[in-house]
Amino acid sequence: MLVNPILDLSNAPSSIFLFGLSGSGKSYVGNLISQLAGWHVYHADDDLTDAMLDALEQRKPFTSQMRDDYFDIVIRRINELHSVYDRLVITQAVYKQKHRQLLVDNCGDLEMVCVDANDTIIAERLLRRGNGCRAESAAVLRKDFESPNREYKMLVNDGNDEKIIRQLNSLYTLPVARTA
Repeated sequence: MLVNPILDLSNAPSSIFLFGLSGSGKSYVGNLISQLAGWHVYHADDDLTDAMLDALEQRKPFTSQMRDDYFDIVIRRINELHSVYDRLVITQAVYKQKHRQLLVDNCGDLEMVCVDANDTIIAERLLRRGNGCRAESAAVLRKDFESPNREYKMLVNDGNDEKIIRQLNSLYTLPVARTA
């Protein structure tokens, strides 16, 4: 059994975009990557528009126009950050497939990774939150979440750093070739 495994992202793209339901632990995984691998982390929720923040406060869903405007900002910000940082990990829910594809098409060497957790863990995390999307808003937003296509890599965040690191290594470490 590995103890404190080393995170190896040497074969990862220059940007990893962590998406998934509110409370799945995207920010946690992004911060872990930043801490262990030295990547710059951009929590895209920091750029939510005033209209989106108002909708969250009122427990209303985002409109298509709100999302479109927002992802224009996120794409611009990712490309700005890439001019400064070689390696970037981005966190944001990205509830719609249309926007996931928009990010892939407009942000260079970027790969989408869906972060998931079981419903009990998500509910507990949302209840503990002091800021960000709260349980009531998350319930409204969850109805809008489009399940990810099979093309996306998946990571399960049960809060165990060692398991998260192993999963990331599995996603981004090339298998060692055997010699005969």
